[in-house]
Amino acid sequence: MKFGTHEAVEMHEVLSESACIIDHYAMYISQCQDPELRRILERQQRHMIDSYNTKVNVMQGQGIDVSRVPVATMGAGTAGMPVESRPEYGMQQGSPVVPRPDARTLSDRTIAMGALVFHKCSAVRSTNAALECANPHLRNVLASSARSCMEMAYELFQYMNHKGWYPVPLMPDRVIHQMQQTYQPMTGH
Repeated sequence: MKFGTHEAVEMHEVLSESACIIDHYAMYISQCQDPELRRILERQQRHMIDSYNTKVNVMQGQGIDVSRVPVATMGAGTAGMPVESRPEYGMQQGSPVVPRPDARTLSDRTIAMGALVFHKCSAVRSTNAALECANPHLRNVLASSARSCMEMAYELFQYMNHKGWYPVPLMPDRVIHQMQQTYQPMTGH
């Protein structure tokens, strides 16, 4: 399989980032206190290792079976919530967040947020890399990777939202209504 310069450079960045995330997850899992968060992290790490190996195989010219490209699916539920559960809306008074630059261990909240940030950044990185690909198989692998990152990020968001660590703020109804009415469908086309 041939690779253009952009593809090779982008894959180098994606693989380097993937290896870093897998290593961070090992640290997160070892320090995690909540069994549900640990299960999420372990499942996601297994998926990330499979995805990493797929990308390495592609880069080493071993080819891929596109039908077997790993795609993350939501777990059976987060913190006992069914996958279809809706986020909790509204801001609740929570404990303040203060950085701890001298910390020797990470809190579950910090672990979950770190993993969430990794997945958000990886989704963007994989999407941008896919947009630079001329090879359709490599583009498919990267697009699938971006989608997987989105699913894993959402799973972590659900967990954090349920814990009250990631609230979804609400706007006044009149502001929402005004925004909804700003754009109208085109007619006559």
